[in-house]
Amino acid sequence: MKRRSFLLGGASLLCARPALVSAQVPFFNTRVTCVVVTDITADCSIPHVVALFDTLVDKGVPFTCLVDPYAEDGKPLSAQHPLSLLLTAYAFLGERIEVGTYAHDLPRQKEYFQSRTVHESNTALRNIIKGHRDQGVQQTLLRTVAHEETASPEEPTGVRSAGVSTVLSVPKEDAPVRSERWNNGVVRLFGGSTINLARYSKADITATPDVTQSIYYLSAKDMAGLATDQVSKVCEAFSEDLLQSELSGQNSLQRVSDVLLRDDFAFSRFLAVHLVRPDENDLTEQELVTQFRNDLAEVGIRSSIGDLPGHKPGGTHQRYWLPISEADREQRDPQPDEILSTVIQEVGRGYVHAMDQNTDPLTAGNPLTFVDLNSDAPGVNAEGALCLPCLDVTDADVASQIQRHLRHTNDVVLSVHSEALRKPFVRHALKSDLLSLASTGITKIVPVVELGRFIAPRSAELSRQRKTSALAPYVNATQRKTSDQDRSALMEDAKTAWSYFDEYTINSTGLCPATVNFSARDGRKHPTVTMWDVGSHINALVAANQLGLISRDRFDRNIAQILRQVRGRETQDRLLPQGWLRVDRQKWGNRDFDGSDAGRLLASLENLRRFAGLGEQLEALVGSWDLDKVIIDGEVNSVIDGTLMSAYRSHSAHYSARAFRAWGLDVRSPYEVTDGLSDYDAQMALIEAASWIGPIGAEPLLLEAMELGMSEQSAYLAEVLFAAQFEEFQETGKLIAVSEGPIDLEPWFTYQGLQLDAKTRTWALDTVGHDDRYMTPAFWEKHLVISTKAAFLWNAYKPVEHSHRVLEAVREKTRTKVGFASSTFDHDGRVTATYTDINTNAVILQSIAHTLVES
Repeated sequence: MKRRSFLLGGASLLCARPALVSAQVPFFNTRVTCVVVTDITADCSIPHVVALFDTLVDKGVPFTCLVDPYAEDGKPLSAQHPLSLLLTAYAFLGERIEVGTYAHDLPRQKEYFQSRTVHESNTALRNIIKGHRDQGVQQTLLRTVAHEETASPEEPTGVRSAGVSTVLSVPKEDAPVRSERWNNGVVRLFGGSTINLARYSKADITATPDVTQSIYYLSAKDMAGLATDQVSKVCEAFSEDLLQSELSGQNSLQRVSDVLLRDDFAFSRFLAVHLVRPDENDLTEQELVTQFRNDLAEVGIRSSIGDLPGHKPGGTHQRYWLPISEADREQRDPQPDEILSTVIQEVGRGYVHAMDQNTDPLTAGNPLTFVDLNSDAPGVNAEGALCLPCLDVTDADVASQIQRHLRHTNDVVLSVHSEALRKPFVRHALKSDLLSLASTGITKIVPVVELGRFIAPRSAELSRQRKTSALAPYVNATQRKTSDQDRSALMEDAKTAWSYFDEYTINSTGLCPATVNFSARDGRKHPTVTMWDVGSHINALVAANQLGLISRDRFDRNIAQILRQVRGRETQDRLLPQGWLRVDRQKWGNRDFDGSDAGRLLASLENLRRFAGLGEQLEALVGSWDLDKVIIDGEVNSVIDGTLMSAYRSHSAHYSARAFRAWGLDVRSPYEVTDGLSDYDAQMALIEAASWIGPIGAEPLLLEAMELGMSEQSAYLAEVLFAAQFEEFQETGKLIAVSEGPIDLEPWFTYQGLQLDAKTRTWALDTVGHDDRYMTPAFWEKHLVISTKAAFLWNAYKPVEHSHRVLEAVREKTRTKVGFASSTFDHDGRVTATYTDINTNAVILQSIAHTLVES
């Protein structure tokens, strides 16, 4: 059967009015027209909607209606709401009326949340449409989703996993219809015309001959000013004009989801045949299923066999595991057409699976389960599982079930139980029906694993989340106990780090240079420090005193000197800490202000307040600054040449927000996107938020743990980063510890981290000013370094075997006569041997104090 025949065939139930399309008129020479009713919401006028629906139905005009199933408070409508009752009343006309949902945030969402949003919206809609489930109406209702026209929307590929293949971008202004198509079969339609029934004339639907597709939008809200009988009268004229053009062969009226079946879209739906494994003690049933599977294989139909996912006694979830990597799947299961039942239990944030009483970590992948296609919405659920719509064939009435449910365009799993295969004629009928479906050119019959892999969301961020979960048993491994030998080694490290401050602190100011190159040939001390550097110096003094490296008298004297230097400078009616200070002059610096660096300074002052008991003095100092004047709409701003510039899109913004809040200032964080979300949604939201900012490294992520206590958001992102670093070691043997810091060649300072939105594991690099010369993979590879301070940070924050391995690899190589060298280049092992800095040594001191004193 050809594509056009499949569309127009009466048995397919796909075309609302097949009889009105002349067989002599080629489908592709006619204009395709869709009628879409918008703005069907909780507060729309039900009588007006009824008048509109009744007229379209009576005239036989197929249409798509877009429903928002949520009330004003954001909760799903109840089954008793008038809109719910209206939709229920029209549900039996599913052959002519297509119901679609709104997904208002879809244009700004990536694949995972597209699936989640449509899954939740369609779940809400299914729950308010009652009755007629036994006729299989609901499975065909929810194949279209809509959003408002948005500039540069994201690709909507994630909706396929939620059972949707057509996306409507509802236009703000009338525009020609155009379409976009993706290789997973999703089509998005733009443009169309709004029909105002109060001013309707036939000219509104008269298109030029070259127009191949039209979408006419009727707004339920626009009808509110008309009498209901006027709505009926005008809609009748509108319908008759459309039908006349169809009868003349100029037009083809269709629901939106049926447009996919035009030849130029090359749409395919996927049907997976899954044979339910009989009881292991029932050899007769087992043989029956095996033989039928072989019969299907002989005619080219591949199937899978396994237990039926669902709930087991004791509340255990039974699901399949769908590895992301094809190699992983084949390694675990050498039969490519078969997936085995896997009982999944959650352990921490990762999954393990239990088979034969043994517990082994799973590779990165998706939990996969089946849901009833008549009552449940497909897509990714709140537990992170991919729900595949399933038709359970449990008896001999196979033919009617196939006829009723499978001659549509939705992806579906046909789950066949052994009791349905006991009679030979039933097995023959089922095989024949499957072959007939496969011959249409629309249906592709594949094993469950291929269906799942084809429709599953697969963004880079989702892959990273799944890999993090898979590595959770390693990431959260048993911590090493700090032995006497470890303590002795760390104290020697602390003395080395403190030697930087001992050597370079200037007596007159209490400050020391940001970086020092002590090479005999071209040595140089950088004569300025930022407020970030000053914050590090304060933390170094606290740690040195905690570790017994300096006396309290010296600590108090040096702190007093530093606090005098950071009193700030007034400009533009704002007293603020300066962007940078000269280390060899009294309170001499520029007029700028850096919001991120101020966060570091405030965090260190909070650390100082807790340790030194200088509450009143520090509160007076912080209170003297006009920090409230650089907080706009909850975002901290920097001041550059007198101009306010937001510091919100930065990995320092969350750290800064927590530091500002410690001093009573209300500041927003880009990481705080998880309220009200399930664990899996929260993880994905956080990864995507961090991805939007850029590559993520150890700082300031782990500084929170040293100074403010780890927030839930930073704890998870630290888990993601550590997992990726461990994954690199597993696969390549490379030791990775990325962070920000100086290097001894251009561009002199780099921000290095994991690029969360890269399809493959990528260690990216950025520079001050985002210089394009350094934004290439080749440059990144040559300048990737192991950060010495990051190695110490990980050893303090996550003292597991891998952290100790990284620390041991760098501690002696980077030890110098005045502190630790900042970096070791990955590609050749070269150390910045004569190049050290304030932040490297301060953070090392902090990390050691955290291990030896605070833990």
